[in-house]
Amino acid sequence: MATIVTDIYEYPLKSSKGNRLKRAEIGLSGLKNDRKVAVIDNGNRIITGRDFPELVRISSEIKNGRLILKSPDEVSIPVILYSDYADKTATLFGKKVAGAVLTGDSSQWISDVLKGNFRLIYFAAGSGPLVGNRLRKKEPCTTYVDSAPVHLINLKTLAYLNSKLPYKVGPENFRPNIVVDGDEPFEEDYWTEISINGCRLKVQERTKRCIFITINPKTALKNPNIEPLSTLARIRRSNNQAITFGIDLAPINQGFIYVGDNVIIRSAVEGE
Repeated sequence: MATIVTDIYEYPLKSSKGNRLKRAEIGLSGLKNDRKVAVIDNGNRIITGRDFPELVRISSEIKNGRLILKSPDEVSIPVILYSDYADKTATLFGKKVAGAVLTGDSSQWISDVLKGNFRLIYFAAGSGPLVGNRLRKKEPCTTYVDSAPVHLINLKTLAYLNSKLPYKVGPENFRPNIVVDGDEPFEEDYWTEISINGCRLKVQERTKRCIFITINPKTALKNPNIEPLSTLARIRRSNNQAITFGIDLAPINQGFIYVGDNVIIRSAVEGE
């Protein structure tokens, strides 16, 4: 049977609520508006929903050069995305990244919502990973993603995991960009390159999982039983595997993908 794209998500503000799309433009850095803005603390560290779960309840959208943020209480703020703000070096899981700090009311808005002292950093022209104090030039600059530009999960793998859980979780727990309906659970573990509507994507690695998947995307509450991470860990460890779910992808070329597109498996390795 054919493997089909069933959903596409983007997260303009890192760790925010996902936007479901019918189509997406993919460049070498990933989806056009995905994780273009992040929250930084006083130490210029990019924070995520792991530490501040309330981020998952913030809505974000980039439209006509503006970032539109909406709090869980329906309080909105438009933020103009200029590229000439003061440059800033921030850290994301220990690696240095560059960006433009957004000024104006946005700092107070995000600080009020998260109950702290925070600012927003924007992936503007000239932003990206740094080597020392220089922008990394040898590879396409990714936005404020944890690892790879694009993340994919398989509904068959999700269904298998749900069959082992006392309650079901949805794709949103895993914060994918692309959701596909494949033939078998965990088949994506062995893909090495895929193509969607002419967009070729190379598999970078299997997606390592952490406590973030235990946060309810609607309530921002952590599961008291550390689910579904605990069950996923048992499944993987029973096969002497790392705790992964889904795959990280690096685009090889640019283009558009659509819900309903066929996924072509261009190459794969044999299963373990």
